Amino acid sequence: MSTENRPSEQRIIELEKELRQKTDDLDSCKKEKDEFIYLASHDLKAPLRKLSTFTERLVHLAGEYLNEDARSCIARIEKNVLSMQSLIDDLSKLSEIEAGSDFEKCDLNQILDDVLEEASVQWKINRTAMHVSALPEIYGNRRQLKMVFKNIIDNAIKFQPGGQSPEITISAGLLNEEEKVTFNLPPENVYDEIKFEDNGIGFSEKEAADILKPFVRLNGQSYPGNGIGLALCNKIIKLHNGIFYAKGIQNKGSVFVLILRRFLQ
Repeated sequence: MSTENRPSEQRIIELEKELRQKTDDLDSCKKEKDEFIYLASHDLKAPLRKLSTFTERLVHLAGEYLNEDARSCIARIEKNVLSMQSLIDDLSKLSEIEAGSDFEKCDLNQILDDVLEEASVQWKINRTAMHVSALPEIYGNRRQLKMVFKNIIDNAIKFQPGGQSPEITISAGLLNEEEKVTFNLPPENVYDEIKFEDNGIGFSEKEAADILKPFVRLNGQSYPGNGIGLALCNKIIKLHNGIFYAKGIQNKGSVFVLILRRFLQ
């Protein structure tokens, strides 16, 4: 570049100042958005609790006078109240995820053991078959990574064709130099790829990016949930400076992949 086309020192200072200001503005907007979601979720819970209480009182006071249609309407009200409460709780979780908080050495084997122990009743009832290989130690937030494991495993169990027993395979491998270039990752860091493979209902290739967005439910009301779980996983992995993506084949199963930086002494 010639001297004539090179920005002056004063212009460089001005550009750096503008960049810092825009970064501060972006951080401020993000903070305000998360605070709004957090406060709104708490404010919404109060009327829901009252609605639930009044429906319970209605059943208690007038139960013997209610016909089947009336009871069906009350049951639908209660179901929708629970659904809304669940959605608000999920929104709160999404807003509470913060970057860089309590990062440390995380043994993914222990995290997986904790998740499976807490969900043991669920996966035993569904006759879930688990195939797990040794997992690495990762630099990250233990509580957040546990949420990621739990959401992916819960989905693998939930999104199954009727009558089929879930089968989940969890494996890990080291990312090579070529793969680091492909994913645009710093070459000096060591990364592990953790795969969660299942035999569920899967999804099409064009839906792979959409399922990581909030409130996206590919199967409508066919399965319970609010479409927040995978969006939560995506946000957590991004805050770990990692990569999260999904691959699937319709009616054949899904693969969810985490790429995370390994903990090194």
